[in-house]
Amino acid sequence: MAAMLAACTNLNAQSSDTAFKPGTIYSYSSNGEQVVAHDAGNAYSMDENGNVSVSYRDEKVEAQTSLKLDTTGTVLGMGRADTGFYISEDKTAIVYGFADGKSSPLHVLISDDMGESWNNYTIEGAMGYDAKFIGFTDKQNGWMVSGGSAGVGRSLNFVYQTSDGGKTWKELGNPNDLYAERLTGAGFASKDIGFLGFRYYEDNGPVIYWTKDSGQTWEKLAVSLPETFNEYQKTPLSPILGGKEGLYPILLSKEGNTIGTIYLSSKDNGLKWTYDSSYDHLSDSK
Repeated sequence: MAAMLAACTNLNAQSSDTAFKPGTIYSYSSNGEQVVAHDAGNAYSMDENGNVSVSYRDEKVEAQTSLKLDTTGTVLGMGRADTGFYISEDKTAIVYGFADGKSSPLHVLISDDMGESWNNYTIEGAMGYDAKFIGFTDKQNGWMVSGGSAGVGRSLNFVYQTSDGGKTWKELGNPNDLYAERLTGAGFASKDIGFLGFRYYEDNGPVIYWTKDSGQTWEKLAVSLPETFNEYQKTPLSPILGGKEGLYPILLSKEGNTIGTIYLSSKDNGLKWTYDSSYDHLSDSK
């Protein structure tokens, strides 16, 4: 079972009934376990045969998908940990598959009506077979990041965007020439502003790269945290972005044990982030 880390935020609240409803956001811990970075009341589940279903409004609405994942660990790119999910009442998107950029493409399964109907789109030329991330900022504009191992302690990550609801995707630039450790989280606040979080490597982290020009350039995000957290390893999960406000969850661990989650907050579409202790979820053993 996937570990659950639900952020308690007010980002689910929207200014009007017509606003795009936020989705449940998935991410990965430092050991590669899939976790929930933000729980919007929607979720997916998988039966013993790998058949995937989704639910909305705290399981009040349930729907089956056409996707069947591998439960044996023998099919590359088709396991739970290789599949990206974004589950919103307005947009559900699942990216899956082993993609070598040639004969094997990525696939994106899309529903705009809470699972009543689905469209399956093929992304020819895309790369990625390990961890995948996907999300939408509105019904038409979305992003996707797919990764693949390139040897011990190294991975390559490919970033894509869509402006037609997921039918077609274009590749953006990526930070592989700057940092290529395993990806643990990803998210975009807009077409221009996006974030990639990586597992700590040379120090305790958090390591986050961001773009403000649709992936043409990437730079390391400067993160300032209280010294009391220096002793912990810090894994950035997927950011929670809604309108101008955003939260960036950072998972703390020490000697292989999870300590809890702290948060950065932003009020300007992710251009600036500050530590916000009001959202901390820490264990008593900290």
